[in-house]
Amino acid sequence: HGVFPFGVGADGDGTQATINSPENRRFSLHAQILPELGYPNVFEEIDFMVRPFYPSLSDDPSIVDPSSMNHRAAQIAIPVFRCPSDLDRLVHPWASNSYRSCNGNTWDGRRGNGLFGQYTAVRPGDVGDGLSNTAAFSERCTGDDNDVNVDLLSDLFGLEGDWTEATLRDRCNRLTEEEAAVAAAHDSNGGMTWLEGNMNWTRYNHVLPPNKPSCKNRLTWLGVVMTATSRHGGGVNMLMGDGAVRFVSEDISTETWHALGSIRGAETFGSF
Repeated sequence: HGVFPFGVGADGDGTQATINSPENRRFSLHAQILPELGYPNVFEEIDFMVRPFYPSLSDDPSIVDPSSMNHRAAQIAIPVFRCPSDLDRLVHPWASNSYRSCNGNTWDGRRGNGLFGQYTAVRPGDVGDGLSNTAAFSERCTGDDNDVNVDLLSDLFGLEGDWTEATLRDRCNRLTEEEAAVAAAHDSNGGMTWLEGNMNWTRYNHVLPPNKPSCKNRLTWLGVVMTATSRHGGGVNMLMGDGAVRFVSEDISTETWHALGSIRGAETFGSF
């Protein structure tokens, strides 16, 4: 009680996470707050004692398994999880998601330093920057399930190389559509489900400002730039920790955007 829910549950197998670990409980924040959003019956459909897509051993199940405890719930569309401006292009059978919980402002794909990391329990008093200065949610365009077409607003690009956070951030910031088409493998299933707290489905971070590309260091838990994006034009909506909703320009300074992503960075920034 008195804590914010986590953004994604525990893997159960330490630093070398595997999606098919029997202890895997990578449920999203979205799944936890269904009763508060008016969907208690959907919440009751979910068996939180097994993996989100149990018994599938894939982190990207493409078919419905009638034996699964959670496949029925995962197909139920939750309107509040979908942005009206987003495109409906995914072919997976699962109900999709446009709105992402903030993992922080670093490339850490696990715990992060934001309100909603992996298996965190942040209290309001832990937010040294103040809830009105701390991001809770933003949005990201859903994918198209097409691994040939390139969409810089929705695809997650896997860049080959040995990266640090700084070098991956800078390379991702410069990535063009033409370069991405020939030089980078990409995940096109962004936002394919609200059930699981995969970084590409229900979370984002503040490494790069809105509407910039998103890139990963081979695997998201080894480092990821997961950018807030939208099709509104010019920026994204952001929910603050105090419940206020702001429209943030894509021209916001990198320093200000970065500061909004952490809970106690003690950064100084102006209006936005």
